[in-house]
Amino acid sequence: MSEIFTSTAALALKDTLEDIDTDEHGSEGSRAVFPKWCTVKSMGDNYIEYYEVAGSGLAGEKPEGESIPVGTIHEGPLTRFNARTYGQRMIVSDEALEDMKYDKVIMAAKRNNRSLWKLADFDATLMLVRATNTAFLGGDGQPLVSATHTLPGGGTYSNTLATAMSPSKASLIIANSQLMQQVGHDGLTDGVEAKKAVYPTAQWGVWREILGSTMDPTPGAYNAINVINKDLNITPVPVKYWQNTTTNWALITDADLGLMWFWRRKPKSNTWVTEDKTMMNYAITARWSRGWVNARAILFSNA
Repeated sequence: MSEIFTSTAALALKDTLEDIDTDEHGSEGSRAVFPKWCTVKSMGDNYIEYYEVAGSGLAGEKPEGESIPVGTIHEGPLTRFNARTYGQRMIVSDEALEDMKYDKVIMAAKRNNRSLWKLADFDATLMLVRATNTAFLGGDGQPLVSATHTLPGGGTYSNTLATAMSPSKASLIIANSQLMQQVGHDGLTDGVEAKKAVYPTAQWGVWREILGSTMDPTPGAYNAINVINKDLNITPVPVKYWQNTTTNWALITDADLGLMWFWRRKPKSNTWVTEDKTMMNYAITARWSRGWVNARAILFSNA
């Protein structure tokens, strides 16, 4: 923990500077990226749980004079979200507060606010970064992205492309066809719809072509329409904190209980004085949890 004294920013003790180059600060919450691709909710307790139940499969034919076929349900996994606390504080001496000639030097509350909201974005993005990492498992014992997500009644389903592909019109056609055949909790075909494309910012150009072109952006495809633009309504969401790859990407679907962010308590600021040292403490804390229940809410290309 570093404390801020007059020596920390000694150049700002005299009114001689033309300007100060520092991080921009403003309404940090409104700049957050994760609400654009996560469902943001609140939690009223220290932890919350989601329970999966499947059933009852296909109905059957009832022969004349025979009993109606019997259906059943199957119990799936329980997924728990635990609230965790995050925060930061800055400690500034009375002398530094009195002698600094420029407001932009300390800005303790604003710097804390920026740091916490940045952490929230980085923490949410870890769900994408670790999507296929078997060290980070969901309630069904699989990572977010897997070809063997379990069904409560037996069997599996996939939320990854069978053959990983870089973003293109062709890969989006294959991905959408797979989503149209996605199964529900009982293993019967339900289908889900792609709503958003989530990708590292390095891919912005190719996604602009795929989603924004009226005509087919594929080289040599003259006079062909771009069916992705015409038939699908997919919103592009570049994630600037997803920097580990230039070829991974994902489609966020309309499936319920997908990638979720839970506020137990939104960012709250506090200030107090350490009396014996006459040091001012500026702090900010928040409590949240994040994760997923229904992996059908994402289709991932691990290219």
